[in-house]
Amino acid sequence: MAIIVNGVELADADLEREMPAHADTPDAQQAALTAAVLRRVLLDEAAQLHIVAHAQGDEAMIEALLDHQLAEAAAPTHEECERHYLADQERWRVNERARVSHILFQVTEKVDLVALRQRAQQTLDELLHADDLELRFVHLARTLSNCPSGVDGGALGEIGRGDTVEAFERAVFAAPAGTLCPVLVETEFGLHIIRVHEKSPGSVLPFEQVELRIRVAMSQALRDLAERRYVMEAVGRANIQGWKDGIAT
Repeated sequence: MAIIVNGVELADADLEREMPAHADTPDAQQAALTAAVLRRVLLDEAAQLHIVAHAQGDEAMIEALLDHQLAEAAAPTHEECERHYLADQERWRVNERARVSHILFQVTEKVDLVALRQRAQQTLDELLHADDLELRFVHLARTLSNCPSGVDGGALGEIGRGDTVEAFERAVFAAPAGTLCPVLVETEFGLHIIRVHEKSPGSVLPFEQVELRIRVAMSQALRDLAERRYVMEAVGRANIQGWKDGIAT
């Protein structure tokens, strides 16, 4: 069945125009169809409101429409920004450092993953029960680790947030100083046994330094919410045949 938006039937060219932007979605055709319907609805809204864009093209017209309709979208207050900051102060921690060593059991194309994991777990269990963790860790790193740091007993030196892959970083900064991570840490490089020697907690940036960043992020979130609401209302006002709730009928 044809899809008709406010008396105008969507053509194959309308769908084809949207396809490249949705090629990677699970149902590219349905996503492109929805985009074509929304484009037509918003362009009709812009025409009815006599919106004038500063540049040519549908995107410019739709952007001008949304800017006009959402110009008074709610902005976060100082108090709301401060509450957001207090709810997750750790997000604003800087200069957090840790001195770390590790033993890497590298995953390669032909490695037996079951055997590799078993060997890594046996090594971790041995270290967790070692009488002299320092000497034993250094020895096992030198003899077993597939990382160049193995020659230095697994020492990686100091690392900070963003210096390593996410899973490794998460394990390091979750572990107390002077401890061995009690579980194997898996990354794209393989299985790691991680020892955290010392940690420097850094400091949390004061609210005054981050208020603008919080305000911008919250304003964008509120704008996005208002935009979704407006688009839904515009669809509700439109006369659409052959399409309902994002599905062709």
